[in-house]
Amino acid sequence: MEPARSIGKLGFRRWYERQLVESHAWLVTCFLCMLGVAASLEGFSFRAPGLGPIVTLVFVFAAGCVGWYGWGRYRALMEQAERIGDQSTCGACGLYGRFKVESEAPLLRVCCRKCGNSWTIE
Repeated sequence: MEPARSIGKLGFRRWYERQLVESHAWLVTCFLCMLGVAASLEGFSFRAPGLGPIVTLVFVFAAGCVGWYGWGRYRALMEQAERIGDQSTCGACGLYGRFKVESEAPLLRVCCRKCGNSWTIE
């Protein structure tokens, strides 16, 4: 489980912040790719001389693929961060995001730094 190692190394709050930054970088990538596709198709013409139309279509296809992948990564990272973030509050003392990782496999077992309460994050 990759998030467990990252959370254990960085701490939950830094891990969560990095997840949000990375996911929004993928969202920006997706947005820029879609702008590139729209701009390329705006001036596209099969009547243009030479390899111009083929190069434009290859660019549109590549940008579309990268944009689609970026959207998928954005959604996956945000869903993972939300799922783990929703379970990061200590049930005993109510402290959010202040825990240490006890074990990683198969589920993330954590312990509150304030009161010592243990729980499992799925």
